[in-house]
Amino acid sequence: MKDVEFQDIEYAVNVRKSFLSESHKRTILQGVSGVFRHGQLTAIMGPSGAGKSSLLNAISGYRKSGVQGTVHLNKKASCYITQEDHHQPMLTVEELMGIACKLKIKDQSDCQETITEVLASLNLNHRRNVTAERLSGGERKRLSIALEMVANPSIFFLDEPTSGLDEVTAANCVRLLRDLARQDRTVVCTIHQPSASIFALFDHIYVIARGQCVYQGNPKALVPFLAHLNIECPRHYNPADFIIEICDSDTQELIPTLANAMQNGKSICSEHQHVGALAAATIASGPISISSEHEPSSLEPISEFVLKPTVTTMILDRQEPHVSRLVQKMKQITRFFHNRHAVSGFVQFWVLFRLMWTKIIRNRTVLWIQLIHHIACGIFIGLIFWNAANDGARMFDHLKFCLGVCFFFCYTQVMVPILSYPREVKLVKKECFNRWYGLFPYYLALTLSRLPVQLLLNIVFTLLVYWLSGLPPEFFRYCLFALVGIIVSLCAEGFGLMIGATFNVMNGSAIGPLTIAPFLGLAIYGFDFAPQIPVLMQWLMRVSFIRGGVVSVVLVVFGYNRARLECNEMYCHFDDPKVLLHYVRIDNTTLLFELSILIAMTLFYRLVCYLSLRRRFYK
Repeated sequence: MKDVEFQDIEYAVNVRKSFLSESHKRTILQGVSGVFRHGQLTAIMGPSGAGKSSLLNAISGYRKSGVQGTVHLNKKASCYITQEDHHQPMLTVEELMGIACKLKIKDQSDCQETITEVLASLNLNHRRNVTAERLSGGERKRLSIALEMVANPSIFFLDEPTSGLDEVTAANCVRLLRDLARQDRTVVCTIHQPSASIFALFDHIYVIARGQCVYQGNPKALVPFLAHLNIECPRHYNPADFIIEICDSDTQELIPTLANAMQNGKSICSEHQHVGALAAATIASGPISISSEHEPSSLEPISEFVLKPTVTTMILDRQEPHVSRLVQKMKQITRFFHNRHAVSGFVQFWVLFRLMWTKIIRNRTVLWIQLIHHIACGIFIGLIFWNAANDGARMFDHLKFCLGVCFFFCYTQVMVPILSYPREVKLVKKECFNRWYGLFPYYLALTLSRLPVQLLLNIVFTLLVYWLSGLPPEFFRYCLFALVGIIVSLCAEGFGLMIGATFNVMNGSAIGPLTIAPFLGLAIYGFDFAPQIPVLMQWLMRVSFIRGGVVSVVLVVFGYNRARLECNEMYCHFDDPKVLLHYVRIDNTTLLFELSILIAMTLFYRLVCYLSLRRRFYK
């Protein structure tokens, strides 16, 4: 099935004016219907806030929450191209095309030939060795189309493909989309207010205003249709500008009149060669009926729909008659979670792992910044506590050392994902929706690809701190010291990913520090009056992974039968490490128990991150 048919699509969102006020439903789409044929380039038009993107998201399946109605399309043969062209910036055009082929095509024998054909058809062959970040706006848009074309989809959905482009580039982009439609494809895009030359390139337009369909049909029939309703378009005036001005006017009765004339999208206005003008019709008596004595009617009802009352959005593939109803029901329930991909989950993981590792290696500026940061902080902390680790008179300095080491691991790993990951989420959402790969292989590759560099940087930092502070030269103790640092950093990174996957950059950059603040308070609480800490407070301190990291560092530094510290004064109460452990009330716990809690927190944060991504991708 190459056509896209939809019936009585409604979309509502919950709106809350303030945090304390009650939410109310705002209806974006009001039961619109329509059909987009294969071989045609269709434009969804309308003023700002009319519901163009909402309609596109609803019929493509990109948005499910709050949507009701019936949609018929071949989901497996469709793709969605977002308004913003997100690509991996460190990879070249050819490398991106190769990754798309490996993930979207099972047979790799003709991969290079496919890449060459697609790039040639989109005029990108001469840019195949250029990284995505160096492409122009029009080239990035063509690259987005090329990446989806390797699987030869029959239905294209594009959200504002001409946004941010100049007039010439926008016209070339629309011509490209028209050429794609001529290759027996269905191409549907949203556009705000096209110029007259771009407007003439479309085969079919769907005008929406205030959530209702006010026109559907051939662009050439728009002016006669409006004239029939006694709405005259001035001569030499762009019809696209005129219909947008009408839809954006303050006249309350105009939009319902147009919507009733089109039956809210259940009628199509077509242009015929020999029809000079539209005949009169009476709207008040029912749906508009326009006819000619010698020609078929210019306004035709859509008869292809099978009307089905429903309360949920159904994005269904066309089924053969012999497929049982049970199979159809299961496909509706499973939706995206069990979507079939071209390659296995292991192949997806391996391709994504290599992709992420390539990004890390090529981003040398970030690698150098991270390395210099770890070396500088390691030297700085080490010089502050230079050869002080064996001084029995500096108990509180030893605790400050453990706090400083743990705080470094936490802040270094928490903020980076909060600030950088939200941009990655948009790209991953689009690729998961277009069935490049599943969420689980991606998340596994994301987790494992970051480990090597993180391990190396942590080892560099812990070596400097351990040696400069004068801790006992025991390999076993250093290994435990490095292990604690690695686990704390992984836990902090998981916490940062959880926030970055849930919120955007602006909200995440505020929520991250606000959330870390109480964790820091719990981490330093009670070290100078540990015997008086209530039992309830002791359990509350377990919530802070920073507290668990500090306790673990203290156990490594002063536990495991460490010898008595040096004392250069008359009396050193804490020269015996066991006395210090007892004073801060951590002599009744073990390093294994503390690390187990940290590992459990790490798994919990990463599970919440995965579920948050899943909610954002499949809602």
